[in-house]
Amino acid sequence: MADILPVVTPAIERLWAEIDRRGDELVQTVAELVRFPSVLGDEAAAQAYVADHLRDSGLETEVWDLDESLKELPNAGDSGVLFAGRPNVAGTLRGAGSGQSLILNGHIDVVSPEPVAAWTVDPWGGEIVGDRLYGRGAYDMKSGDALNMLLPRFLRDAGIGLRGDVVVQSVIEEECTGNGALDASLRYPADAALVTEPTGGNFTRAHVGVLWFRVALAGVSWHAMQAWKGVNAISKAVPIIQALEALDARLNAQPVHPAFAGIEHPINLNIGVIRGGDWPSTVPGACELHCRLSLYPGQTVAETRTEIERSIAEAAAADPWLRDHPPVVTYDGFGSAGSEVSMDEPAVTLLSAWHQSVFGAPMRPVSGTGINDMRYFNFRGIPSGCYGAGGANAHAADEWLDIPSMVPAAKVLGAFMLDWCGVGE
Repeated sequence: MADILPVVTPAIERLWAEIDRRGDELVQTVAELVRFPSVLGDEAAAQAYVADHLRDSGLETEVWDLDESLKELPNAGDSGVLFAGRPNVAGTLRGAGSGQSLILNGHIDVVSPEPVAAWTVDPWGGEIVGDRLYGRGAYDMKSGDALNMLLPRFLRDAGIGLRGDVVVQSVIEEECTGNGALDASLRYPADAALVTEPTGGNFTRAHVGVLWFRVALAGVSWHAMQAWKGVNAISKAVPIIQALEALDARLNAQPVHPAFAGIEHPINLNIGVIRGGDWPSTVPGACELHCRLSLYPGQTVAETRTEIERSIAEAAAADPWLRDHPPVVTYDGFGSAGSEVSMDEPAVTLLSAWHQSVFGAPMRPVSGTGINDMRYFNFRGIPSGCYGAGGANAHAADEWLDIPSMVPAAKVLGAFMLDWCGVGE
């Protein structure tokens, strides 16, 4: 962490003044983004808005559909939705030369707001109440998208040029595969990257890997008046569920990765969906579990899949029916390793110094038990972590952005950008 505060240059003072003057514009941009319901498969309209904004700011803007072959790459996933018509967007602010380059990355996709009845406001309304802006994605992470989009515009309007290039990326599928960031990381090199996920001023230095998997079980359908003649596939799922819960316990009993020391239950298995049967008076002949399991950085997806399959096979071997009709395991969605970045990386120490300068307190490193897109840049050798604004209720009802957190976050990111890339005026 930084011990010596960086120098607030005249260029940084001008940028900070611009941010102070236009704080409402930051918030309004978040609200406008929230009003695009950019769930999986419906990202196009929001991405068109981002692309137009970047073009209007003078950035060299690229809009492209991902190629389906990307799904075959290591650490890619499969959402089950074709890429066509759901583009990534990137805008490049060209520097004058001889400076370090920077990627500012954010994802445009959001999770479903269901059940909408649990919300007290319109999840797509972008409503402001006091110091909070409500809506699906207001916090996770259209707050970060707005920061990424407006910082280059603020630089332009303040008459500040850079030496190094800045690339603003708005990507798809962070919430289910990471494919958008994977593709963007392969398309754009840089000396450092920041994912402006909301962190409340903390810095995400590590996160777990995540994989999704399905377990299909076969039974025998029969009329419920003679249920004993059938084989209830839902009931046969019980020992499999118990085996997966035992796997979760074992994984959390193993030595803890240093970045996750002190975190309660860092590895998490979730049996998120169960589908079986279609009629109360019919013995269900099929059942499927849809699950999520995490893994520490340094552990591979292949190793974790082997653990899952072994646990299921052992449980099946203890049941006469399952032994002869073994469950079938398949994989979809996430299938990615975890990631970490050293706190001694020059970009991280510089960001920490600017956080200290703006907030008057050290930047706190945290490790995430969920997954985010920083991993793809680290996999490629581009040091990356997450830093952003504050708020709460990501993936829950009444998600909200802490409005007062936006200007300080913009100041930290803006000063870091000028210092890292160099001023070219």
